[in-house]
Amino acid sequence: MPDHVFQQMNVEDLALQRVQDEITANQILNSSTELPRWSELRPALSPGDRLHIRVHNGDDFSGIYEVDIDGAVNIPYLPSQHVAGHDVSYAETLIATALVESGQFRPSRVWVSVRVQQWASIQVNVGGAVFNSGIVTINVRDAEERTQKSTQYSGDFPPERLLPAALRSAGGVRPDAAIDTITLIRNGVSRIVDLSGVTDGRPIPAIPLMTGDTIVVPTSGKMDRKLLVPSIITAPGIRVFLSNLTVPSRSNATSAIGKESTSLPYGSRLITAMTAANCFGGTVSTNAARYGVLVRKNPLNGKQEVETRSIKELLMNPDNDDINVFLMPNDSVGCYDSGVTNIREIANTIFDIIVPFSLF
Repeated sequence: MPDHVFQQMNVEDLALQRVQDEITANQILNSSTELPRWSELRPALSPGDRLHIRVHNGDDFSGIYEVDIDGAVNIPYLPSQHVAGHDVSYAETLIATALVESGQFRPSRVWVSVRVQQWASIQVNVGGAVFNSGIVTINVRDAEERTQKSTQYSGDFPPERLLPAALRSAGGVRPDAAIDTITLIRNGVSRIVDLSGVTDGRPIPAIPLMTGDTIVVPTSGKMDRKLLVPSIITAPGIRVFLSNLTVPSRSNATSAIGKESTSLPYGSRLITAMTAANCFGGTVSTNAARYGVLVRKNPLNGKQEVETRSIKELLMNPDNDDINVFLMPNDSVGCYDSGVTNIREIANTIFDIIVPFSLF
């Protein structure tokens, strides 16, 4: 046992100290280590989290530690301490207990402080009514930011490690998502989370995530227009594929279809995509009867669907959700010419074939 732990005592003081040590040791060993794992105020630790651990009068044990891949911190002269899935209060109790059990400190003389210096990036599973189900990585930090944090004593606020960040990284929730009954699963324990406040300005729980969490977003089976706007749980923008390779433009380049026109705000409608593809305007007699084709994957049944809309139909029903439909990520929109233009193009083609032969 280190010399700094002991003090000179007489026999009576030593006996009294031993009794107090036994009481304190029992309090440490029997204290509840199953702290709330879902607490918004006490986020759970994950592998990669960087901790500042300080042991009073124990410089050999104090320092900056990173939670290992197995979820443990490895402090000199102590067994590995598994802290992943628990908060810093649990880590403090765990380390203090290990110091006492290893004979390094008396129970009444051990004080341990654990503070998070930097929250790591984590991987979580997201499924259900989101656009891109699968494993997502959130709270990614670049090398420069990690280096800057290394000189900081403690404290780190990671908004990108909260539940909404995981939903955004999965492409955002679909308009049919039941956001009032989202299931969050950690270590086999489930919790139902209500994020419906996102659509009407009410507070929502800011739940920090940890590596291995699973998020399941159920479907309501119907579209909710409140979820068709950019928010902290929906995509800020979507990418659609546009084509306008007919008259009046014979290439996407001359139609001014670039990455800016194919990246549209979430909540845009079909009429917006056709405008971005330059399907509108021009000569009324030849272009007013043009039409567009929408190809998309139905999120509810996973099948490809094709819908046709004329420009006139869209302009006369801009607020009709069944006609001027809302666009989803990776929708494809193509523009076709009117009958007049088609006849003219057929005539031009025949003319181009006949005239060369007439010259012989």
